[in-house]
Amino acid sequence: MKKITVFFFLLISFAVTAKDYGLEEVSKEELMEKEHPLDPSADAAVLYKKGNTYFKIDNDRWVIITEVEVRLKVYTKKGYKYANVNVPYYYKRINGESVTFEEASTYNLVNGEIEKTSLKKGDDHTDEISSTRRLKKIILQDVKEGSVIEYKYVVKSPYIHSFPDWYFQEKIPVNYIEYTVNIPQLFTYNRILNSYYELKEDTEVNRKSLYVRSAKITFQEIKQTYSIENLPAFKTESYIDNPDNYRLYVKHELASARDLDEKETKYTSNWESVAKTLYDDDDFGREIKKTSYFKDDIDALIKNVNGDDEKLIVIFNYVKNRMAWNEKRGLYCHDGVKKAYDERSGSGAEINLMLTAMLRHAGLNANPVVLSTKDNGFATYTSINSYDFVICAVEVNDKQILLDATEPFSSPDILPVRDLNGSGWLLRENNTWKEIHLNPVKLSKEMVFINAKLSANGAVAGKLNCKYSDYDAMTYKTYFDNISDDKHMDKLENAMGNIEISNLEYKPDEGSIVQVSYDFNSVGHAEIVGDMIYLSPLLFYTETENSFNEEKRLYSLDFVYPSQVRYSFVFTIPEGYAVESMPEATRLSSVDGIIDFTFRLSSSGNQIQVLCISAQNYSTVGPEYYDSLKEMEGLTLKKQAEKIVLKKI
Repeated sequence: MKKITVFFFLLISFAVTAKDYGLEEVSKEELMEKEHPLDPSADAAVLYKKGNTYFKIDNDRWVIITEVEVRLKVYTKKGYKYANVNVPYYYKRINGESVTFEEASTYNLVNGEIEKTSLKKGDDHTDEISSTRRLKKIILQDVKEGSVIEYKYVVKSPYIHSFPDWYFQEKIPVNYIEYTVNIPQLFTYNRILNSYYELKEDTEVNRKSLYVRSAKITFQEIKQTYSIENLPAFKTESYIDNPDNYRLYVKHELASARDLDEKETKYTSNWESVAKTLYDDDDFGREIKKTSYFKDDIDALIKNVNGDDEKLIVIFNYVKNRMAWNEKRGLYCHDGVKKAYDERSGSGAEINLMLTAMLRHAGLNANPVVLSTKDNGFATYTSINSYDFVICAVEVNDKQILLDATEPFSSPDILPVRDLNGSGWLLRENNTWKEIHLNPVKLSKEMVFINAKLSANGAVAGKLNCKYSDYDAMTYKTYFDNISDDKHMDKLENAMGNIEISNLEYKPDEGSIVQVSYDFNSVGHAEIVGDMIYLSPLLFYTETENSFNEEKRLYSLDFVYPSQVRYSFVFTIPEGYAVESMPEATRLSSVDGIIDFTFRLSSSGNQIQVLCISAQNYSTVGPEYYDSLKEMEGLTLKKQAEKIVLKKI
């Protein structure tokens, strides 16, 4: 065999000095422990977790084996859920992945003796998530407060391009965790390490031998071991997108590989090659080229439509109204665009590739955009495997109009929230590409107008008109569309509190505007003390709690989209009363203008005008801004708490 000259990435080596953890006998000390020594509030803790990923030859093919063993301590009843173990894997009827549980036991201390309950053979079962995803599940038995559970499973994968991701941090404390990868130098992987804590690393280079087709092959293998002790529980924070983006992890991207005949294959490592791979695929590029199944319908639809802008809207709304998304994600079509069109239901890829084809047929410059949804996390490397969804973009004069027809309430450039995750990549048939920033920059607006009368008994009655635009409009439609007026009013009353609503009018349009109006009566927003009335200027819109409530912020803040809310109220005060005092006008802005706040009041005769504008100007900001945002919100809450004071004359 020729000398292999492909080198794996270089890593700094550290000696691992941790204990020799393993599936040895459970001790009475472990079973007697009443709470975690470093986190007494923990419902459970990982005593240790070990993973080992290595390569072997199976039927003349490379496979990746990952062995995982876990020992976990349960402290409270809330910790029982950790006895339910789920392992996801990729399913394919022939040559897919497999998961096998080799050990699973529960240990309890009964009358001073250790009692072991083992999972019986056949007690595992499999759930189907989608056509290609499965969950292997077990439920450990006889779990009590104080139990120790342990289990071991093995994942076998024929996909060398899909190296398993390893997460070190859990929602509970981890006493010790270790992960070892053993990679033959036939393969080159790029490493992605996300670390808010310092991992210990140890590297070895070993000589290995395997027999293939009765022939012995010898190669070098790099063994890399990562470990860490006393890792605190992962605590999520407010305004966070996907917690898995911030947990400590290591991932690997396949860059190149040599097969057993020493033929080297370079894998997709740039967007030009990704575009070519997708456009050459029967379940992606060739599906866009199919037109016969919709041609007559679309030709009739746009026959009397003038202009590309109008064609875009007409075709987009046609697909939204005709097609129902079956919740399946992925870049490839499952059953094909024609079958989806005929059945009026399909995957995200089928619906949006169909949309792309229709827009192209109408003469528009439409192309697919691949992205990683919020649930899928940040895409950590340039690989098809990092992305799980496809939408459509129409290019007009160096600008892109983004479309996702899987969401019935979306509109051009107003994507479902799941799509708003960093960047996507527009891929053209000529294998050129363009990065598309998905996070919105335009302010979505909520404008609230109230004309109300304050009674001498403190009740407030009036008319409310509200207009929502863009993402605020889509959000409102999601919650309130297709329900009765009674349920609509009940939801609003529950959200606002101390308010009765009548005469509701709900006016959504086909695009990105919603208008709502209703009459209201409210109590509890004005307090009578002697001959004085103390009125809350923002009524039921008054905020009382600071949403930035963590002492320390580690992760970026995800506001989803920039937004502005504008309150414009006119109050008629009761006869026999005059304004004694009003809150002073205020204008506040946080560091770098992330949040702006304006509060202004005036009076004329028996009327009081209130104007309050609050704007959140960015989709995402870094954790370094957290303290200033917390301080800013504290100031705005203090201002909102101030009262309009009326005195009886």
